[in-house]
Amino acid sequence: MTATAVIGDPPTSDRAETRTTGLSARRFGIWLLGISLAALALRVAYVWFVYRYRTIEGDPLYYHLGGNLLADGRGFINPLSEARGVIEQGADHPPLYIVYLAAFSAIGVRTVTGHMLASCLLGAGSVAVGGLAGRRIAGPRVGLIAAVLLALYPNVWRFDAMVLSETMVILMVNVTILLAYRYLDAPSMGRLALVGLAVAFCALSRSELLLLALFLVVPLALLTKSRPWRARFAWLGVAALVCAAALAPWVGYNLHRFDRRVLLSGQVESTFAVANCDPVYYGPNIGYWGFDCGLVALERQGVEIPQTTDGARERLMLDTAVDYVKAHPKRLVVVEGVRLARIFNVWNPDNAYGLDTVVEGNPGWVARLSWVSLWPMVIGSVAGALVLRRRRIPVFPLLAPCATVIVTVLVFYASGRFRASAEGALCLLTAVALEAGWLWLRRRRTSNAAAS
Repeated sequence: MTATAVIGDPPTSDRAETRTTGLSARRFGIWLLGISLAALALRVAYVWFVYRYRTIEGDPLYYHLGGNLLADGRGFINPLSEARGVIEQGADHPPLYIVYLAAFSAIGVRTVTGHMLASCLLGAGSVAVGGLAGRRIAGPRVGLIAAVLLALYPNVWRFDAMVLSETMVILMVNVTILLAYRYLDAPSMGRLALVGLAVAFCALSRSELLLLALFLVVPLALLTKSRPWRARFAWLGVAALVCAAALAPWVGYNLHRFDRRVLLSGQVESTFAVANCDPVYYGPNIGYWGFDCGLVALERQGVEIPQTTDGARERLMLDTAVDYVKAHPKRLVVVEGVRLARIFNVWNPDNAYGLDTVVEGNPGWVARLSWVSLWPMVIGSVAGALVLRRRRIPVFPLLAPCATVIVTVLVFYASGRFRASAEGALCLLTAVALEAGWLWLRRRRTSNAAAS
């Protein structure tokens, strides 16, 4: 059964060909396993021969040290402050990726390289889950094509070496997409609750992915035409409760230990501050972010970091950023346009290349590969969405992650890391387009052969 069963199976020839692939479940599983293992080998080779020689800092160092501290029973303290001898609570990032790394630290895998290799397992998992999602959406051939794309697409595998939560994000979003189409196959309260649970795990990877509750779970429930409205709202309520219950331990823990309201992440205020300042509105890095903007805001107010609480600093940076936005409303319109251009790699390629290598820490050749490969995927995704629409297969579960990226970029700033939430969906949509193109070429060759 496929997702089209909810809305009817159109009698189209390409859909019929899609279903007749000659691939049994066993053969599909063997092929998917092989592709996933090859993807793991590619990622391990990249780590071992290229990336492990690089020095990590910033967020990667936070995740690495945070995983070790958690495994040592130190809890979720700020690892960068702890390295300076200052013990303070930390929730700069949601916990799921740190917990994952801590599990490996607990069994003795505590080095940076060890955590890189552990992250490669998540990348291989994304390939396998993406293949299963592709099969669920449009058949086993699409599933295998999607798995190959996820294995080879630089904007997916580069994160697996960087010790960043984006590798967890890609996996969790793929799981959510798979569960969403599983719900569309046979709607039930339990299956929608699983989607709500998956959204919670997405939010525990990157907090902005809680938007999937709005962009995905709500449409899934309300568009279930086979159920009365009362049942739809009841199912939606259950999914929301499951999502909230999964988030509650982390949120409650944060509300207890900070002197300000911290829910999923404690970086909202500072992130807004580094995204709204002169270097970001007028400099060469327009639409990106400025590392020193938050510190400059504190200095202008005469605030010394050691003499203020974390909550006071964050509130001050947020107030400064809000005041800055209010003072530059016309410029904000320009900045928002540049943010969108940046996220689609159409703004100042030389500048973007420099930021990707110097700030984000990617090798030059990887940055160029990532840049070059994005637009074929975007074009393929648009084509794939049109194919699914023609086959009357719901597209919105694949567009929901893309919507979260757009909203996040407009609210904060443009970074390839934010786009990671949508990379799996791009691969799945492009896989649909590639298979449709292959079917079209095969029919054309058959027609030409018959005519001659």
